[in-house]
Order: sequence, then structure tokens, then C-alpha cells
Amino acid sequence: MRNFKTIAILLFSCALTACAATPNSKDYTSFATADPHSILIVPVINHSEEAEAPDLFLTTLAIPLAERGYYVFPTNMVKDMMEKDGLADAHMVHSANTTRLAELFGADSVIYVEILQWESKYNVLASGVQVHFLYTIKDGRSGSLLWQDEENFYFNKSSSSGNIFADLIVNAVTAAVDNASSDYTPVAHAANATALLREGQGIPAGPYSARYKKDSAQFPSSGTGRLTDATSTAISYNADPNANLREVPEEGAPEEKSEEAAPAEGVEK
Repeated sequence: MRNFKTIAILLFSCALTACAATPNSKDYTSFATADPHSILIVPVINHSEEAEAPDLFLTTLAIPLAERGYYVFPTNMVKDMMEKDGLADAHMVHSANTTRLAELFGADSVIYVEILQWESKYNVLASGVQVHFLYTIKDGRSGSLLWQDEENFYFNKSSSSGNIFADLIVNAVTAAVDNASSDYTPVAHAANATALLREGQGIPAGPYSARYKKDSAQFPSSGTGRLTDATSTAISYNADPNANLREVPEEGAPEEKSEEAAPAEGVEK
């Protein structure tokens, strides 16, 4: 895990160096006003054909969010609790009322992720890995959108940059990817780093970071209203605010009894 994280950060740094143009900063007015201290990671929606992609991706998200300075509810605990309470369907969770979902865990904010692609690409001259994610963070109190980002990350396993240092990183990721069938978590780490850490595009440092409230210049409250760079529409973005999750009865509360059906005519009760 540590090696994958290091690779991701190195790849992220190389990507920054290679960028010729910097996109316009997002507007962090809503994020600063909400000032979330905790983030709830909910089940991932999988639009790819790789059945294991959601569980593999979930292993990559908690650490970078925690290192960004936020309390992250334990991913496996959240997943297990939701499954036990009948909330295993990711589409249902993403479509539900965000405030109700946040209340179940006492979370300040909720992050939704959709896997749009998770696959290998092959052609005559080269092969690579394509991962495409849509990230959405919503306020747990109001349900409003705080931040959104879309990352379409392609890693060419056969490329050579001519830079020895960069090629060593590429070879390390290639080895990690090749050693596990359909496990592209090293590339997912790089995509997460790109989404969360970029100045003006990622998320500001949280309350458990030494950079908390010291990075407003990098994550400005500009008032432009630009909260996203996504071209895809998140399912959670159009969630029904009146849709509630299944009510879970309090421990020890008596279950409601349904009315007994009347016996059919001619049948003695």
C-alpha cells in the first residue's frame, strides 16, 4: 500500500510538471462555509464491466482523504453496516437523501464515486490501463454540492519517456498492475491524487492538517459558482431530496404487526 501511494504521488508530480496550461480554479465558497470535518465514503457505483472494481477502488480512497486532514469513517465498517441494513445497492444509496444518509453516521459530508471505466486497452503498438472516475462531495447538513471532479486517467504500460527517473516510476506501476489480474489500484491511487491534491481543483486541507485554513490562496472562495469540471452527470447530483433510506428500527423497538388477512369464504379459521 505504501509503495502504491508513493508511486501515485510521484506520478502526480510528473503530471503537474508536464501540464502546459492550468485550468481555472474552482470556487470553494460553499466548501469553506460548510467546513466539513468528517467524510463518509459510500458504496461505489460501477459502470465498468469489472465486477471487482468497486471493492478494489474503495481500498484507495480513505488514506488520501485522511492525509488531507479529514476524519474518514472506516470504509469496511460503513460497507458492512449498510449491507446489514439493506443498503448494499450503490445506486439506491447515491439516489437517496444525502442529509438522511449523513445522519445515520453523524457525518459532515458524503463523498460519492462512480467508476466510469476500469479496463485494459490493447493495440498493435502499445497497451495500457484506463480508469475513469467521477467524484462528488455533498454537504451532510444541507445536501448541497460542495465539490466535484472527473478524472479520466490513462496509463501506457509500453511507453518510454526518455527520462530515466520517470521510466523507473512507469516500470514500478507496470509491475504492480501486471502482478494482479484486473487490479489497477496503483493507477486509481494516481487518479485520486490528481483529483484531491491539485491546487484550485482538489479539496482544501481539513481540520486535522497543519495546512487547515492556511491554503485559501490555493483554494479560493472566488464566488464564481464553479464547483465542478465534470462533463458527466453524477447520479447523486440528481438525487431525490425527498427519498429516504429504509428506516432501521431502534434496538428493542417492537416490530409493527400487519393486519391478519380475513379467511377465505368457506374456509374455517
